[in-house]
Amino acid sequence: MNDTFHIADLIVRKIRGTITPRESDELEEWINENPDNLSIYHRATDRKNQLDKLEIYNLFRKEKVWARLEEELFPTKTIRLSPQKVLRYAASILLPLLVAGGVGYMLLNKPAQETFADLDEVIKPGSQKAVLILADGGTIELEPGQSMADFHEGDALIRNENNLLTYSVEDTRSSQAEMIYNELKTPRGGGYNIKLSDGTGVWLNAGSSLRFPVSFSDSTRRVFLEGEAYFEVTHNGTPFIVNAEDMDVSVLGTSFNVSAYSDEPEFKTTLVDGIVSVTYPGTAGSIPVSEILAPNQQAVVNKSGSEISIAEVNTSFYTSWMRGKMEFNNEPLDIVMKRLARWYDFEYEFENSEAKDYHFSARLDKSENISAILEMLQLTTDVKFEARENKIVVY
Repeated sequence: MNDTFHIADLIVRKIRGTITPRESDELEEWINENPDNLSIYHRATDRKNQLDKLEIYNLFRKEKVWARLEEELFPTKTIRLSPQKVLRYAASILLPLLVAGGVGYMLLNKPAQETFADLDEVIKPGSQKAVLILADGGTIELEPGQSMADFHEGDALIRNENNLLTYSVEDTRSSQAEMIYNELKTPRGGGYNIKLSDGTGVWLNAGSSLRFPVSFSDSTRRVFLEGEAYFEVTHNGTPFIVNAEDMDVSVLGTSFNVSAYSDEPEFKTTLVDGIVSVTYPGTAGSIPVSEILAPNQQAVVNKSGSEISIAEVNTSFYTSWMRGKMEFNNEPLDIVMKRLARWYDFEYEFENSEAKDYHFSARLDKSENISAILEMLQLTTDVKFEARENKIVVY
């Protein structure tokens, strides 16, 4: 097991140009052992395949070193790179294999570094928890597995059980003189599910908030999102609008994911089923733009620009967080650390700013220990991690 991983590591070093003469001789000896090894080496070092994930990883499956790959890894995708970036990306080609299905850490057959093991005691995976903010400013802590007595807010009956917050209104024609809003906020290291008064289901990711009416009017349904949420909208003939900062996502009845974190450079709307319209005003002085999405399409808005780009995507990749997974598809380490810190609730800083541009792809179990994830990141490139004063330093 470890011998095969060592060979894989040598191939990565060869691609990155950091292999020593002794290691080069060792790799050459392995290549010459049989034609299969030579074939693996040629395919793994061919530049056009360096980001073709499943193709490369399957080269090593015949060794049966890694137990299995999960069914929904990633679609094959070719990405054009400038020559100077090829080696940087090549450093990440083995990471998904090592961490897929949570088996990566066990593969190494050795304990985590002591500092990482210590981190597991203070940095825990997230859980189902949130804070409900009522119309009068009062707050209710929602903890894992907690139930509470039913109560009313406006003309809505509110119930919380089995990590699901439910709003229901017997008379769907609201009799309220004005809209009454509540807000559901998930902390870093938290997440929660809510069913709105119209029956729409919302899954709220970590570090997010949803502001919503306790009951909707007859003319429109509008909610306000910060962060990330997945929506399954009930069709009742009136528009349902998700406002995320300056972006509006308008639907009638459909399933879609919106990612609109303030500390990330892009807004992403991913349509699973139905039809949605995405509208963005763009930069000051520009004309608002609007695009219609079909199923399996994603709209990406760069907050520094005034355009909406549309692409065909594998929607399961962008919604897997609801199913207990965390996926990175050729993401810069800066974004990887943001999302890890959001779920595991830790502070970090980059001592080596160049490390922000290293790209990684992986599929993680959200219950995985942080030590396993950091060690996998270390083993696939020159990036290093160190725990300093309750903070993870990247250098």
